[in-house]
Amino acid sequence: MILFYAAEKNRVVETMEEIVAEQLPSRHLVHCRSLVVLEQRLRRPSHNIEILLISISDAIEMRQLYAMRPLLLDLRLVIVLPGRDADIVAWAHKLSPRFIAYAD
Repeated sequence: MILFYAAEKNRVVETMEEIVAEQLPSRHLVHCRSLVVLEQRLRRPSHNIEILLISISDAIEMRQLYAMRPLLLDLRLVIVLPGRDADIVAWAHKLSPRFIAYAD
């Protein structure tokens, strides 16, 4: 299963959803639209998440996600950042993602 976190739906998020559906049709895609829902999903004992795809909208959201770091340690993370702001990039690297992309 692919868990997809994006608080706001925009062009980038819609494009990512289309790409995942096209490239990985056999995988189940679960959406989380808030960090509270994401945290609840990650706290389940058997979460069978293959990839956690995260679309960050700003620095505040990045810091809130970082607060959940213990829940993210053993997951394959793919993070899409809103831009190349050095602070957000630094916070993203602290999560040890497999891949970082930029929305721009």
